[in-house]
Amino acid sequence: MAEMMEEDSKGSPESEQQRRRRRDEEDDSDRKKRRDEDRERTTRTLTVDKDDAAFVLGRGGTTKRKIARVSGSEIELDENALSITITGTRKQCDYAEDYINFIRQQRVGPVTIDVSTERRDDFTAYSVPADCIGFVMGRNGQTLRSMEEEWGVLMFFAKTSRSRAGDSEQLCIFGPLSARRGAELKTMSAVEHKHPGYCVSEEGELREVERVEGDEDAEDWGVDTVPLSEENFSYALGAQGSTRRKLAAASGCIIEYVGRLACFSGMKKDRRRGKDYLRWLLEQRTGQSAVEAPEDREDCAMVKVPSSSVAFLTGYRGESLRGIERESNTFCFTDGDRSSGGSAREYENLLIFSYSRAAREHAREIVEDRLAEHKRIGPAGARRSYAPPSEACWDYQRGRCQRGDSCRFSHNWLLCYTTNFPSLPAREVVVCFLETIVPTSTIQQPCLASRTDDEPRPAPPTTLHP
Repeated sequence: MAEMMEEDSKGSPESEQQRRRRRDEEDDSDRKKRRDEDRERTTRTLTVDKDDAAFVLGRGGTTKRKIARVSGSEIELDENALSITITGTRKQCDYAEDYINFIRQQRVGPVTIDVSTERRDDFTAYSVPADCIGFVMGRNGQTLRSMEEEWGVLMFFAKTSRSRAGDSEQLCIFGPLSARRGAELKTMSAVEHKHPGYCVSEEGELREVERVEGDEDAEDWGVDTVPLSEENFSYALGAQGSTRRKLAAASGCIIEYVGRLACFSGMKKDRRRGKDYLRWLLEQRTGQSAVEAPEDREDCAMVKVPSSSVAFLTGYRGESLRGIERESNTFCFTDGDRSSGGSAREYENLLIFSYSRAAREHAREIVEDRLAEHKRIGPAGARRSYAPPSEACWDYQRGRCQRGDSCRFSHNWLLCYTTNFPSLPAREVVVCFLETIVPTSTIQQPCLASRTDDEPRPAPPTTLHP
């Protein structure tokens, strides 16, 4: 009997380990099954009425395409059968169905989202003060629609469990994490512009954003900030935000300016890259950018440019190089280093920066093609390559040059007529000049009546540049 009890006591731990192993295997099997179900493509069909179908479709199908892009699914709307077909994984179909229901709610009234009963990993809610709602929306919602288009998200104001009466409204943002954070920073930039101090504290720090349950950052994700002076802010922003967008596209980091605070959102390496690009850009405003050991950086490609081809490559006021950056989504500049070999400056190093290797190679190919073109056409082509734009600088309605003191033309109409019509009498030159810059009705009639010859006066030239 004792021997049997001893055998049972020895066997019980083994059976417990077996049960634990079996439970782990079952859990692994369940998780694998759920993953397979999430990856397995399925099709769902929703029935809607005529008004809902038109609302979900949107103008020219824009709303339908937006829902499909944010959810990652394929959506087909049959206006005759009044049905919506959703194709994708189970998770994608769930997202698409929720977004369609939210859109349908907007047609009849305010949207209500209960964030207390369900954790969503595709949802961000940001509190917008009441005096900024119209500014964030824009005329007929155009500003909000442009944010959706830029970041690939779905945005609308809705009531949530966190909503408070009167002081603010919840702006709901749906989409992937990086897209939501970008749209959120874009919204904060607009709110801070309209309501200074709401997003940035008196100490110049970005205020914490209260998150709903489930809206969590991925590991290593964060936000870094860099304060900007007034001069640096204008330079770092660029015309209509073009410089900011260039740095963001090249670095792979979300870059937005909230007040006078440059915000970098993304993974740690992306944030570091974005801050480096901004620092080099600001150094160019007052001097030359200094990059330590660019050949050791993973995000840099170098091209040796002959000194005689630098002007051809950069173009007039740098427009040619800016065009290469826009086409390849890179950040390019010369480091100013010269080849060692006496006092002759043989070449400069063009540095091409981007987180994407394909983008760097694309920019390198464009640069090498431009250098080959310059070598083929010779120095004469260099002057043509960076000539000013060909559009007319003279505003004939206002009677003045649009370029001001920077224009390379003298705009001396009297000299223009004297040069092109040397045989005309002085009186004829003056009359042609007046007819060019002054309406005919304002010219004194005695001036015209004093003509003694019957030869018709030549019309003012239309093909000459003033």
